[in-house]
Amino acid sequence: MPKILLAIMLFVLAGCAGMNPNPGERTADTNWEMGNYSKALEVAKAAAERGDPWAQLRMGIYYNSGYGVEVDIPKAIEWYKKAARQLKEGKWAEGYIVGATGKYGYFGQKNDALIAQYRLADIYFNGVGVEKDLILSYLLLNNVIEKSNGEPQVFFCCDWSGGRWFRQTQFTELKAKLEKAMSQEQLTKAMNMAEGWRPKIDL
Repeated sequence: MPKILLAIMLFVLAGCAGMNPNPGERTADTNWEMGNYSKALEVAKAAAERGDPWAQLRMGIYYNSGYGVEVDIPKAIEWYKKAARQLKEGKWAEGYIVGATGKYGYFGQKNDALIAQYRLADIYFNGVGVEKDLILSYLLLNNVIEKSNGEPQVFFCCDWSGGRWFRQTQFTELKAKLEKAMSQEQLTKAMNMAEGWRPKIDL
């Protein structure tokens, strides 16, 4: 597909952002896909500051990977935690348009929270830019696997360009690495903590 046609299509889709359950999300994501990171950041930041989970996740990703900003892992963690604490069940939170209602800006927040938790687990496992914490990584990842109910993938964004997902295999592969890296004492402690651990309270 010619680049100019793709750009036009993305522009049209971005113009529909105000019609979406999450105002601004499509605008941020289309600009991100086009490499216009400063505009994506501008849109997401405003929504993140008013508490929208989709935007808080994206702010974490932007600071984690350096999209429109310098890489800043502590700042990424701050935003990821805000999104991670907003895990909620129910059709609206799970991304169902038909037969579901909820607060604008919070559509699909379950996936946003799970992805944020996975990204945090990866950060704490690798210990880059933050002190390594294998137990917290395990608790986060265990929660992601439990709450994603074995679904093969967790939707992130960009359905108009084929979609982007975080896959269950990513979660299980990281968990296997974690269990291999942990001492038996750490693993036992993490498993004992996992039953009553909740990100909204304990993160």
